[in-house]
Amino acid sequence: MKYKGIVFDLDGTIIDSETGIAKAFQKALATKGMTDSLENIKSLIGPPLSRTIITKYGFSEKEGAEAMKEHKKYYISKGLFESSIYEGVKELLETLMDKNIVMMIATNKPETYAVTQMEHYGLSKYFHSIVGNDIPQKRGTKKDFIMEAIESAGIRAEDAVMVGDRNIDLEAAKEIGMDTIGVLYGYGSKEEIEGCMPTHLIDAPLEILGIVLG
Repeated sequence: MKYKGIVFDLDGTIIDSETGIAKAFQKALATKGMTDSLENIKSLIGPPLSRTIITKYGFSEKEGAEAMKEHKKYYISKGLFESSIYEGVKELLETLMDKNIVMMIATNKPETYAVTQMEHYGLSKYFHSIVGNDIPQKRGTKKDFIMEAIESAGIRAEDAVMVGDRNIDLEAAKEIGMDTIGVLYGYGSKEEIEGCMPTHLIDAPLEILGIVLG
């Protein structure tokens, strides 16, 4: 087999969670009397929203921190559970586990949220580790989380592959010498993903089997 381990992004790769995230972010914007459409917000999912609310919507650091408290309230009570597992993901994970491929998650989402979601949807048993940010989303970068995941499994970068749907996933993995699988069914546009020149491109989760096991 070509790879010993796979690092997955979470949102837009394993689960379709954009509705819950976007609704929670609307609550954050409302603290300053602002609003935006769910579709516009969905296009921003990937990088930490705690920074996006400052850089794109003009919140100060203090306003942003207060606003994200409202985001958190909604997200932990409802938003976390307004997601769905992409078709084919369970079969993919089951097959990879049977083949003794080590699977990990590296996400910019707060780690506690990611763990809660994976437990809720019955997927946590497949993953050696779930690595993510802290609640303020200031603990580290996507590159840091990927490295933490593979190091915890004792896998070298050249023996692992990163699966992600945004440029932040693919570029971070390439920086540490990992092959990449660009996801075209997630939140990133085709132009964004192709622009990263990933090692592989897929339109559906089960295509990963041919890459990893082929």
